[in-house]
Amino acid sequence: MPTLADTAPTCVVRGLSFDALATALVRGRTTIFTLNMMHLRLLAREPEFRESYRQAAIVTLDSNLLNTCFLRRRMTVATGSDLVQHLAARRSLRDRSVLVIGNVTAEEAASVMASRDLAVLRPPFGFIHDPAAVDAVIARVREAAPDMVFIAVGAPQSEMLTLRLRRAGVVAPSILCCGAAFEFMLGKQTRSPVFLRRTGLEWAWRLASNPRRLAARYASDAGFLLSMLGPLTRLARSGALKVGGLHLQFRQEAGLTRKAGFGPGALGAG
Repeated sequence: MPTLADTAPTCVVRGLSFDALATALVRGRTTIFTLNMMHLRLLAREPEFRESYRQAAIVTLDSNLLNTCFLRRRMTVATGSDLVQHLAARRSLRDRSVLVIGNVTAEEAASVMASRDLAVLRPPFGFIHDPAAVDAVIARVREAAPDMVFIAVGAPQSEMLTLRLRRAGVVAPSILCCGAAFEFMLGKQTRSPVFLRRTGLEWAWRLASNPRRLAARYASDAGFLLSMLGPLTRLARSGALKVGGLHLQFRQEAGLTRKAGFGPGALGAG
C-alpha cells in the first residue's frame, strides 16, 4: 500500500549556489521561490499558495533558523534578498529587460539592477484579492514583455501572482519572488548583521526594527513552529516534511541540470 508521502504532491527544496540560480534566471522561463517559516505556515492553509509551490521550477531555502535548528546546517541558504544582491553585483541582467513589481520607483530600481531596459509596476495594496487589478497587472506584464520579472510585493501575493501569470500564458520571462530585497538594497529597510542571519536570529532583529508590522506575523510563525515541532525534529534525519498536503524534500545539490530547473509542469517551463 502506498504511503502518504508516496501519494502527496512533491516539491524539492534545493540547496544551490548563487551562480547556479543566477544562470537559471538569465536563461529565462524559470521561477524561483524562497521558502521560509511564514511560507511553511501559508503552505499549510492556503491552497493557491500551495499550488504555486507545487508548480515552481526552483525552490530554495530562505531560513537560517530551519537550517540551523532542524537541518544541521547542511543546506545552502539562498534568500531572495541575497540573490538580488548577487545579480546586481555581477550585473547579470545588463543585457536583459527587467520589470520590477513592487513599491519602488523606476529610478530606484535602476540604481539597484543594471539592465538593458527597466520598468516598474506598482500595484495597489491588496491587489491580489481584486480580479480586475490582477488582470491589469497581467496585461501590463504582457505589454512589457520583459526577460526578467522581480515580484517584490511579499507573500502570499507574489507567489499567487506568479501562478496566475503562468496560467495566463506569460511563460517567457524568469520570475523571482524577492520580498523586501530592493528596499534593503536602497536602504529603506535595514538587514540584520551577518552573524545574526547565520545563527537563525534575523527574525529577532526585524521584529525589534518593526514590531508593529511584524509582531503578529512572527507570533503566528512561532505558533506554527510549535505545532510542527515533531515533524521538524525528524527533518534532519528524513530530509522530508509534509505540510498541508505537500511533501517537501530538502536536498543539497552540486549544480542545477536543465531537467531539474525546467522540468515539464514547472512554472516557467513553457
